[in-house]
Amino acid sequence: MKYLVSLSGGKDSTACLLWALNTLPKEDIIPYYIDTKWEHDAVYEYLDYLEEKFDIKIIRLESEGMEALSKRKKMMPNRMFRFCTENLKIKPAIEFYKTFQDKGIDFINITGVRRDESEARANTESFVISQDGIKTLHPIAYWNTQRVFDYHKENGIDVNPLYKKGFSRVGCYPCIYARKHELMIMEDKYLQRLRNLEDEIGSKFFAQDRDKHLRPTLDMGMENQCVNQYGICE
Repeated sequence: MKYLVSLSGGKDSTACLLWALNTLPKEDIIPYYIDTKWEHDAVYEYLDYLEEKFDIKIIRLESEGMEALSKRKKMMPNRMFRFCTENLKIKPAIEFYKTFQDKGIDFINITGVRRDESEARANTESFVISQDGIKTLHPIAYWNTQRVFDYHKENGIDVNPLYKKGFSRVGCYPCIYARKHELMIMEDKYLQRLRNLEDEIGSKFFAQDRDKHLRPTLDMGMENQCVNQYGICE
C-alpha cells in the first residue's frame, strides 16, 4: 500500500504530511505537489524546506498553468466560473493516480480537507471511496484551524511564512477567494501579473467592486511583523 499525500504548501496539507510521517511507514509515503504556476515564491521555498526537514522527496507535478488555462478559456476564473480547481488540480491528480492504477499498485490518497473550512465541506467524512474506486483519507477532517497550527508547533515545524503576514490561504496567489485585506498587502509584482493577464484576455479575476482594493503596497518582505492570530508568532 502506498500513501499519496497531496501538498499545497499550506497548513492543512502540511499537517497531513506530519500525520502521515508520524503514523505510517515512511517508505510508503509519497508526497506530491501540483504546480498551478500561479504561486507565491514562498510556497516553492516552503516545499524545499519540508524536503530538507524530513529528508523526503516531493514529486512536483505540472498543470497547464493558470495563465495558459485562462488564455485557452478566453476568460479568467471567478466565483461564478471556478474552472481553475478542476483543470489545475483535479485533472492532474487523476492522471497521477492513473500511473499507480496502471501498474496495479494499491494506494490511498491523503488530503487536508476539513469540515470547518466551508459549508460545502461540513459533512466531509474521514474516509471515502469515489465512484471510480479512488480511496481518500482525510485525517484532519474534524480538526479546527487552531489545532492545525498547534500540530505544527508540537512537531517543531515552521508554518508557511505567508500565514505570519496575515494571509489565510497560500495556494494560488492570488486566489479568487482572497480576502480584501489580503489584496491590500499583496506584493505589487503578483498584482501586476494579474493585471497583465486581465488586460490580455479582457476578463476580470475578481468582482468589479474589488478593483479598488488592488492597490500596490510596498513589498511586504519576510521581515515584517507577524500578524497571525493563532499563536504562530511566538
